[in-house]
Amino acid sequence: MAIRDLRGFLAVLDAAGELHRVDAEVDAELEIACITDRQSKLPGGGKALLFSKVKGSPYQVATNIFGSPSRMALALQVEHLSQLTGKMEQLLQSPESAPAPLLVREPPCREVVEQIPDPGRFPFLKSWPADGGRFITLPLVFTRDPETGADNCGMYRVRLFDDGFVGIRWKPGSGAFSHHQKYLAAGLPMPVAIAVGAAPALALAAMLPLPEPLDEISFAGYLDGAPIGMVPCLGSELTVPADAELVIEGVIEPGATRLEGAFGNHTGCYDPGEVVPLVRVTGITRRRDPICPATVVGPPPMEDCYLAQAAGRLLLPLLRRQCPEIADLVMPLEGIFHGCAIVSIEKKAPGEGRRVLEQLRSGGWLKRGKLLVVVNRTEGELTLAQGFWQALNAVRFPADLVVTQDGCLGVDATRKLPEEGGERSELLQQDASVSALVERRWREYGFL
Repeated sequence: MAIRDLRGFLAVLDAAGELHRVDAEVDAELEIACITDRQSKLPGGGKALLFSKVKGSPYQVATNIFGSPSRMALALQVEHLSQLTGKMEQLLQSPESAPAPLLVREPPCREVVEQIPDPGRFPFLKSWPADGGRFITLPLVFTRDPETGADNCGMYRVRLFDDGFVGIRWKPGSGAFSHHQKYLAAGLPMPVAIAVGAAPALALAAMLPLPEPLDEISFAGYLDGAPIGMVPCLGSELTVPADAELVIEGVIEPGATRLEGAFGNHTGCYDPGEVVPLVRVTGITRRRDPICPATVVGPPPMEDCYLAQAAGRLLLPLLRRQCPEIADLVMPLEGIFHGCAIVSIEKKAPGEGRRVLEQLRSGGWLKRGKLLVVVNRTEGELTLAQGFWQALNAVRFPADLVVTQDGCLGVDATRKLPEEGGERSELLQQDASVSALVERRWREYGFL
């Protein structure tokens, strides 16, 4: 069954023994983040957390909901994250199989229309002591291209200010950034909508660089196995998830900006923050008892590590279209999305490892990876241990290193062919007949 909203996902987690309820009163300023940080560092990512009594707020907070491979698999309704690669391959072959969104007449996200739209009333978190303020860390930000009418759903951090404004940080190259530039050029106000708490597939879709003609809403519906219900905003033509917990509507006046302040990041340090577009909040709609999901970003392992693992399995087919030689990839948790990746290839010709590195650097989602390592294809799924073992035994320093002008490192750690100065050598492999004998007699040896 499709997981249509945050509540449905929490129910799935609860049934699987993956949810811990915290009934003691906690503070959204620092305390919830500290609890979540400690929980996420436990073996297996700890548990998803639901805080039922938040100081100064009638609303609940959910954290660490994606914080393990098992919870990510439950969110995307697969037994193992590796199955996502096959699902993506099927979708790329038949993009029309992604269901179009459905318009909903009586959406749960509009059970209450706030008379005084103040986003500060809701228990969004301040995670680290020197953070500039409170941030919405799992927002779905909806914008529209003023020229083409194409919609975009992205996940960009949102800073709450005390005067009914919020700031949104989107990076150059993102869909919302492109839309904003067009509004600026035309001197027009830009409508924005921020949805909080929706189908878990939407959270992942909003993070991915999807190729045309895929869009985030249809892609999430494909992952979820059912169309995503959408509803028009009250103050603009933007549409938002009908099953969201909370929707913040607003507008960016031409040139309106504000400094967002520091933000504790996955690097283990504070991002000093930037001058970001400033959204004047014009309306808030919500469920009667909204649950506010949040993620805490900091030194790994944390929740974003497992979102990155799922993203890697979904984006592997895109890498294969970019470089058909690619067989698999593995990304260490510490790399968090594209910080580090080990890519295995079916090497058949001299120089192929370096060519793959050059292609990955030329474009695509690994373009800015700080460390990319190319190794030979392995039997079965590539693991981090296999990748590093291969790399350390095959790399020749400094000949196999490629350093880009922006300081990123590529390593051609494939086994070198004779034409590349390597030696002809036979790979270690057990005798096939003896392996078959051992397989037949395994229980005779006293093993289970």
